[in-house]
Amino acid sequence: MDIETALFITTAIMALGTIIFSSLTMAFGRSHNRKSVRPFCNLLQNVTDTQLSISIQNPGMGPMRIQEILLLKNQDDPIEAGVSLKDALPLELKHTVFKENTEEYVLASLGELNLLRYTTDTPNNGEMTQLKETLNGCSLCITYEDIYDHSYEKRGILTL
Repeated sequence: MDIETALFITTAIMALGTIIFSSLTMAFGRSHNRKSVRPFCNLLQNVTDTQLSISIQNPGMGPMRIQEILLLKNQDDPIEAGVSLKDALPLELKHTVFKENTEEYVLASLGELNLLRYTTDTPNNGEMTQLKETLNGCSLCITYEDIYDHSYEKRGILTL
């Protein structure tokens, strides 16, 4: 084998190695970029004698595109059995829902969305008791997407 052929084979192997290395680097970079902008969903509940509030928080690095927020009677129930938070509340308390239409709502990174807040002046109020009995043990189901259209679902049990 002469020197020219050996040099050609060596150059071809190095070029192929460079192409493979560049492809793997690009694939790992894309995978990292997709994972680094993933939103996360935290369900926050604040219950005292005079106040009840429910909100969701996005501590992730990317925006959370909320598709649906539904209330389920049990955590294992299908999404089709869910109702909106407004429809689950007693009639006299419906004014406490902040976001009635949360379809296609975008929650920014490190943002918080108040879903429900009820405040009363007197502890052990009958409306507060009724609200706690209505929501206690139910599951809040939030379906959302990231900027790459990957769908996620978060279910959290309300413990009031």
